[in-house]
Amino acid sequence: MRQTNVKNKMARLLCAFLCLTLICGAVFMSSCNKEEPTDTDATDEVEQGSESETIHVLNENGMVDVLVFNTDAPKGTKITKKMLDVIEMDPENLPRNVVTESAKVTGKYATKDFYKGDYVISKRVSGTKPLEINDDTIRQEITKSDSEFLVVTDYVKPNTGEDLYDNLQMLINKNPGRTLYFPDGEYIISRSLKTCSEPKDSISFYFSSGAILKAADAWKNDGQLRALICLGTVEEKPVNNIRVPGSNFYVMGGIFDGNGKADGISIDGGRETLIKDVVIVNTRYGIHIKDGTNNKSSDSDIDDVTIIGNGLSNSIGITMIGLDNTISNARISNVKTGIQTTGGVFLNNCTIENTTDMENVVGYTGGEAWISNCVAINCDVAFSVGGKRGFYKQCLAIWTKDTGRASIMFDCGGGKLGSAIVGCEAEFFDGESPNFYLRAGAGGNGRVVSPVYDPALCDASDATSAYVEDGTSVLSPIPAKKED
Repeated sequence: MRQTNVKNKMARLLCAFLCLTLICGAVFMSSCNKEEPTDTDATDEVEQGSESETIHVLNENGMVDVLVFNTDAPKGTKITKKMLDVIEMDPENLPRNVVTESAKVTGKYATKDFYKGDYVISKRVSGTKPLEINDDTIRQEITKSDSEFLVVTDYVKPNTGEDLYDNLQMLINKNPGRTLYFPDGEYIISRSLKTCSEPKDSISFYFSSGAILKAADAWKNDGQLRALICLGTVEEKPVNNIRVPGSNFYVMGGIFDGNGKADGISIDGGRETLIKDVVIVNTRYGIHIKDGTNNKSSDSDIDDVTIIGNGLSNSIGITMIGLDNTISNARISNVKTGIQTTGGVFLNNCTIENTTDMENVVGYTGGEAWISNCVAINCDVAFSVGGKRGFYKQCLAIWTKDTGRASIMFDCGGGKLGSAIVGCEAEFFDGESPNFYLRAGAGGNGRVVSPVYDPALCDASDATSAYVEDGTSVLSPIPAKKED
């Protein structure tokens, strides 16, 4: 009996030893075979970082070392170390999610166009090369029976002069998760086309270059909805989800004619919405971005748009209440205000032109903004900067005539300058009207670096000299060549 107990104890000890050996081996093998992070993992890390404001690490000079491009990097470019330089910047004037370490972006792709001197912004970089959608791609896709694209002319007939609203809204309601493709033709509607922001029900629109969506003469506003297309507005409480397929809806291509009755396109709900390659004419508001669903963040991208307003006193090219939007390559004219924002916007390569000589026209106005390579032509105020934090780099304002009113490059609206203005140029008209490179009160914490303008053409009360950074030279514009 005693011998049996000893044998049983030995057996139990042996089993325990074997189990322990197997567990240790499994742990060892797991650590040896641990996979390196994939591009998707890296992308998620970058994108998740864009949801909150980055905490910048200061160097020994109290500045932040940030990455900028030393060359242009169009959308789809694979980023390499040779394309990046490191510069020091004041942390107070840095945008959200600026990248400070090259290892986080090298080998990844630009999802938006970058230009020489631009910051590297995490939300504009991805581990996956972006897909370019064009007419050829669309035509290939719509021939597939299981395609996500639905050809509108299979169900409605354009160019009839009749109201197509009921049929088009029915197509939207009956085809959740698909993209409506509009071939060439004129599509007249009497009310706003409305879509969902719920990912599984969201709809995108793709218009051919000759497709025109036009407001009927008998246009009817739906309450506060005035745009030809209102994106993400059906739900009582807009959905906030960018990680579910279908949530990133878009409008691409086409001509949107407000006919003096309707606005162009509004973004009412959802996030990460894209408006690209569109022409908007005869509208009060060309594009209206409303409050976003993530603490007012709408994260919309507006790219390569042309807006010609109706020339009335309340006309605005692009107006934004929602935050964290990016606008690139916009051309806006015949409006009272070019681009209006309450804050949190990146603007790049945009041009505002006053073609009707309306009084008190403002090119760019708003709160926190990071603006580069933007142009204002014959606007009374090129950039209305307010007293809030902002960054203006290599922007240009031009006046080609004497309007009898003051010409102002940067206007703080009676307040102090709180923004950084770097390498911006004003080409004033040498006439009787007063000119200001900077109209601001004294004592602000903003600064002007390397301004390009002729102080001799400016009013005596111009405030530029009070804000020019020590050691910075004032440069003169290159005089225009005169015809022989």
